Amino acid sequence: MGPLGWTRAEWYRGGVLLPPVQSPRRQLLRPASRRPASAAVTLVEVAISSAVLALLLIGIFAALIQLRRLTEGSIHQNSAVTAVQGYIEQMKSMEFSELPYLDASGALVAGPVPGAPAQIPTRLDGETDDPLRVSTRLPIPAVETILAAGTPPDGVVENLKRIDINETPDNPDDDLQLRLWVWVRDVSDSSIDATQVRSINVIYAWDFFDGARTRRLAGAVRTIRSSVRTN
Repeated sequence: MGPLGWTRAEWYRGGVLLPPVQSPRRQLLRPASRRPASAAVTLVEVAISSAVLALLLIGIFAALIQLRRLTEGSIHQNSAVTAVQGYIEQMKSMEFSELPYLDASGALVAGPVPGAPAQIPTRLDGETDDPLRVSTRLPIPAVETILAAGTPPDGVVENLKRIDINETPDNPDDDLQLRLWVWVRDVSDSSIDATQVRSINVIYAWDFFDGARTRRLAGAVRTIRSSVRTN
């Protein structure tokens, strides 16, 4: 007997050492090899990977939408502030006598514009008139008071301006709708040698749709104008 219980004849065949030839019966009794355990969870791994990828894509998409909202909001705000500053600069550089104003008693002193005593002759460009109407209510109400009212209070005159910030003249729905309220008051004080001084107050507001809701933003600007024209 050889090792493992094999006979010498099973080990030596034709002078060559060979392993024994197993019978078909012995081969049938051998256990079948098992498949790797990793193959059984492939479908689960694919499902988990797909879920993780979907969550990442949703997050990226939401971030892009928020970035676009912030960008559009910044464009609207810059356009509103630029438009208001443009009106302010015009009022500071025009002739002093062209400004209608409220005197110390609150009475309106008309400007030289025929038929429109309470209008400031501002322009949209070099050829297009774009006047601003002056409010007469004193004291000047807070912007929250104006916006909370369904209609402007007595003496509060609203100027509505549409600005095409998207360069789409055929689609007025996407224009910036800027609301302005303007006060010009006489604040001259002879005791400090300020005999011809006007206070200019501009309250402005605009609505912005950020994709989920309509937001209302507002601001205010105040400046002083003397009889000496400034550029």
